Amino acid sequence: MVAVPFSREGQLLTLLLGGIAVAASAVAVVAAARAPLWTVGGTALWLALLSLIAAPGRLGLTRGRAAVIVIVAALAMRVASVYFVTGVALGADPMNYSNLAQALRDGRGLITDDWRYGRDLRAFFPPLYPLLLAGWWTLFGSSAWATLAMTTLTDALAARLLAGLGERLTGPLGRAAGLLYFAYPSFALAAAIPHKEALTLLLGIALLRVAVAWVAAPDDRLAALGGALWGLLALTQPSLALVPFALALVLIAERGWRATVRLGLVAGIALALVMSPWWLRNWLVFDRFVPFTTASGFMTNVALGRLGLPIDPALFALGEPDRAAAMGRAALARIAEQPIGFLRESGRALAVGFAYEEATLARYRHTSPPIAPALHTPLTALLQITYLTLLIPALRGAGRGGRLLRRLTLALLIAIPAAGLWFEFGERHRYLLTPLVMILAVGAAASARRPAGSIGAL
Repeated sequence: MVAVPFSREGQLLTLLLGGIAVAASAVAVVAAARAPLWTVGGTALWLALLSLIAAPGRLGLTRGRAAVIVIVAALAMRVASVYFVTGVALGADPMNYSNLAQALRDGRGLITDDWRYGRDLRAFFPPLYPLLLAGWWTLFGSSAWATLAMTTLTDALAARLLAGLGERLTGPLGRAAGLLYFAYPSFALAAAIPHKEALTLLLGIALLRVAVAWVAAPDDRLAALGGALWGLLALTQPSLALVPFALALVLIAERGWRATVRLGLVAGIALALVMSPWWLRNWLVFDRFVPFTTASGFMTNVALGRLGLPIDPALFALGEPDRAAAMGRAALARIAEQPIGFLRESGRALAVGFAYEEATLARYRHTSPPIAPALHTPLTALLQITYLTLLIPALRGAGRGGRLLRRLTLALLIAIPAAGLWFEFGERHRYLLTPLVMILAVGAAASARRPAGSIGAL
């Protein structure tokens, strides 16, 4: 990787990541003080894994042997998640996606009930993950082990793609980002719980790889593939449906308007083709166009935080799309009445979402009974420390990494919270940034340790 001057975009990216790192450090200090022994032990083990990933030669190991050790450790964390899930009833989104998958297996279609948002919901949740989960469970059963296998396979594919993306953006040493991804505790410890974020990350990383390949050699086939991935991403996590427009700004800066407009036209056709079955299905069910889901109005109300409105029981007499539209109008009226309060609540949600790394523990808390409550405090400290081990070296990479990597990271860092401002925002909603932060981190580590047997070809 060739060092580049410290540009304005590098300065802005360093400033933003630095602010996140400071906030995450404050959380880590508090969490570590509550579980000091666990923190020391967990941090030591994680740093040992990082050493195997970043510089196995310094430990007297070949790249292959180090990779095997890291993969075994990652698989052990994933198997532990099965132990945690056994004997509990799922709640929140894991329960909803499990119910949707089971309804599909029973022949009832995409339909579920939610204690807060109503009965017989047919388009409240995006369809792609429950469709894949239903297919997987039909083949292999609906056990925690089957879910573990599906999530681990998804993460392995994402890690493979990320290794290639890291190599394209930072050189051969950037391939270590893939191994780091597969071993990252926040992802590994959630593997046995049904959740769409693993699929979201796989599709997001694939889309980034296509974008980077297109920058190197514009091609209509890449544009079509990018549009198809865009559609699949929107069918998995609708809040990210507008994020590709931010990537388009990066592509304009790299390749100019003309080539990017052509890309957009081809990608738009592919997007429409991928989305059209969902649009047709919703038209047949609701007799109207529902582009993504019927959750948007309710999620805007969630974005109001402590200013959120109670759901009027009379809304449930309306059809699902009308109910969402009415809730959305009420939430927007609330924002118009209290714009400062909305900005305050949004700022609070963004600060918490970027400072904390506890989406996995949130899933643990939303089961009945809660999963391993005695371990929540030490796991909070461990997950927070591992988050910092990405952010701190990424700060160095932000100033010295490649231009395209900096621009992509900055675009997502701005676009994801900008979109999330109008919907629910938490740690899991900014997960798509994590792979790029990992590439920045391993790129910085590689440039510092290049002479001594770095892990160049994982």
